[in-house]
Amino acid sequence: MLRIEADLTTTLAGFARAGDLNDLQILSHAERVTYTSFRLGQQLQLPQNELEELVLSALIHDIGVSTTGEKLKLADLQPQQGTASAHCKRGYELLKPTKLFSGLALNVLEHHNYYSPDLRIIPAIIHVADRLEFVIRKDKYYLWQKEDVLAYFRSKEGTLFHPDVVEALESLTLVPSFWLDLQYENYQAFQEELQSFRRLLTLDELEEIAQLVATIVDSKSPFTGAHSQGVTRIAGFLATAMGMSEHRVRLIKIAGLLHDIGKLAIPDEILMYPGPLDKKQRAIMKQHTYHTYYLVGSIGPGVQPLQRWAAYHHERLNGTGYPFALKAEDLEPESRLMAVADITQALLETRPYRQGLAHEKVKEILQNNVNAGHIDGEITALAIEHLDEISALVF
Repeated sequence: MLRIEADLTTTLAGFARAGDLNDLQILSHAERVTYTSFRLGQQLQLPQNELEELVLSALIHDIGVSTTGEKLKLADLQPQQGTASAHCKRGYELLKPTKLFSGLALNVLEHHNYYSPDLRIIPAIIHVADRLEFVIRKDKYYLWQKEDVLAYFRSKEGTLFHPDVVEALESLTLVPSFWLDLQYENYQAFQEELQSFRRLLTLDELEEIAQLVATIVDSKSPFTGAHSQGVTRIAGFLATAMGMSEHRVRLIKIAGLLHDIGKLAIPDEILMYPGPLDKKQRAIMKQHTYHTYYLVGSIGPGVQPLQRWAAYHHERLNGTGYPFALKAEDLEPESRLMAVADITQALLETRPYRQGLAHEKVKEILQNNVNAGHIDGEITALAIEHLDEISALVF
């Protein structure tokens, strides 16, 4: 039985990174906000349990941002009216129904709130840390800027920002290493300081995170609004039909939920393009499985099988796939199964430039892929044989 040592903090950090990959202006935004929040929380002498809540909330503070364009609008020091509250509300609505993150939902909802005496300290900290990212100039030495940065926060102390948090930031101006860590990206090492409140995820919790990721990925494009869920159902059906154990079927379904997480790193204009992609667009889209591989790999020790099953769905048996150009001998049954599930779902679902295909056409295209040496013949035959049942599962 596969045992995955999935750590909550590192898993969230990896997945938060996904949404920051598609524009250099917001690269590593969530991680940097988390680092600053953690240091501010230490200055404020928050107890350990609140520091943990702060770190987890900061990692997912922008989970409600639906597009890169929206995130770039938030980068403005004076965001458009309603922009901040809209993504805060969406984040709250995503997190509140979950078992794992419901306790963080209110922090996400309030992390752009103006200061008031009843504003809780955790969202107040995240607000300052988030704004710091857009006040500081990335192209200049940070140590030259710290006084100007502090002057900005002081000017809005007690109106926009919590006075206690501004005071904590003032204390950090006396710690050169804080600014140097941000400048030279040594902030990632602070995760070692989080060891005391790390814990392994249960399979139920990992599955819940995967469901959340799939919801976010599928919502990025109105054209594939149920793709991840559909692939997951097809993959689970095929795995069961192949006689795999209940535990392995469950892991395959988690891989299905995560298989397109790399699409979070693809620019919106390509994800939302209302037609077939041209050569250059396809080249960028092909990056998504590369990102899936490394993002899923960040979950923790033992995740390698899940990583392969999720990321190899565009590899082909004859070595013409991507991103690693693997061949038949490199592709285990679960990876082959995911490739068949992904193609089947793509053919059945409606795209902006065509309706979902008739079953006979789906069968023809699947068989053509087998004949071309792209996908596994036996697994494809199983999908073709049960296509009516599969279609009923996903629609």
